[in-house]
Amino acid sequence: MDTIDGLGYKAGARIEGVSRQDMQRRHEPSTWQEYLGLLIEDTQAREDMAEAAHVRPITLQRWAGEISRPRDENMRMLLRILPVEHYAAFLRLAIVDFPDLPLEDQAFEQVQQELPPEFYARVLSALALTPLPMARQTVQELIFRQVLSQLDPDRQGMSVSLVCCVPPRRGEKVRSLREVGGLGTPPWPSDLTQRTMFLGAESLIGHVISHMRYDKINSRDEVTFLPANWTKYERSVAAFPISRFARVAGGLLISSSREYFFTEARLRLLERYSHLAALIFEPEEFYDVSALDLRMMPREEVQTPYFHDFNQRVSRKFAEAIAERRQITLQEARQRTWQDLEDDLLQVFLQMGEASGNEP
Repeated sequence: MDTIDGLGYKAGARIEGVSRQDMQRRHEPSTWQEYLGLLIEDTQAREDMAEAAHVRPITLQRWAGEISRPRDENMRMLLRILPVEHYAAFLRLAIVDFPDLPLEDQAFEQVQQELPPEFYARVLSALALTPLPMARQTVQELIFRQVLSQLDPDRQGMSVSLVCCVPPRRGEKVRSLREVGGLGTPPWPSDLTQRTMFLGAESLIGHVISHMRYDKINSRDEVTFLPANWTKYERSVAAFPISRFARVAGGLLISSSREYFFTEARLRLLERYSHLAALIFEPEEFYDVSALDLRMMPREEVQTPYFHDFNQRVSRKFAEAIAERRQITLQEARQRTWQDLEDDLLQVFLQMGEASGNEP
């Protein structure tokens, strides 16, 4: 079981003890002291953990037995040397007695506070030298790769996705968003370009775009009034609007396989990336907040079958244009197809609400 130190490198000591699965089979600890007691039951595991935490084995036993209480710095050290698989569950119990740990703990604080100057230079160079048809994808990939490199250097599980406002038909408001591409580290696929999903008022990204400020949910168990539609692998999530001149084009959606990943330092850093991501969009793709009227969208598994015949739908748009003796570009055909799919999925959500007897 690998341990993580404050800089994100594997610690020198290897702490072998009871596995998370074994612990769950026996019983789920209700306090951090009980959790620690299970971790140090084995003599060798206790000695290894004590050495890594710079305390005596008897000290760990006294903490586990509630005979004495560790200082804040001791608890942060414990979190730093815990096996990764135990980190989230232990932290969730420890914050009862140490409520500032999620903000202060540096166990997973592997980020610098600023974007590297050379990265800005690469982005500006791409904008200056890349032909227009390829520039958007080039800048997008540069940003995504830098986010993963800076925030998940050990590839422990993170995805970053670009979400765009779905262009409305003439005279209508923006009713939904669409996830249009991204990159990830395991357990996510490395290339998320083929993944697409409509999002709306039911999602965290929909909320932050409508309110023009970023937000996060750091655990599936977190009590929050923020909307969330958890997807596979996600244990914490953050979302950031992408704006220019106080108008919004979409957002960045960042997911982590770890709970309590989004510290204040990480959020500030990601906000800078979202500001830079505004370079991806053309001026006409930005909308006033007053032009947004996000609706509710069905779950991902409900949406997926509707995308299987996307190319055939686009071909039909060309056939219709030829029959009506009018010209249409590929971009226009694709956009109208996405608008049709948006209509379909909004109707599906309404029908699901009616079928369940609930107001949608």
